[in-house]
Amino acid sequence: MPVEYADEGQVLAVNVPADLDVAARAAVALHVQRLAFAYRPQGVRLHVARPATDASLSILARVHRLCEALGIPLTLTTHPWNPAMAKAGAGHETAGAESEGSAAA
Repeated sequence: MPVEYADEGQVLAVNVPADLDVAARAAVALHVQRLAFAYRPQGVRLHVARPATDASLSILARVHRLCEALGIPLTLTTHPWNPAMAKAGAGHETAGAESEGSAAA
């Protein structure tokens, strides 16, 4: 399952695919954890497709717990993922509502 992410300066932006099975959910969550430890961002932004699926909500819960434990603010958005808008350093790797909201850490 492809996981797209971009290091946007102080923010790690991650696109969460909507069609994840149970094993892929765990792999994506672990991948986001590895990215957070590697980049040490000041914030994490998850891009989740609308409507939110059980899989994307599962990833959100796992990443929220991770960010809370690390003291990193987490932002959730349903705006479409646009990797062309990301700054240099963008990545594309494999890891097995039109409104914006914020989940406080």
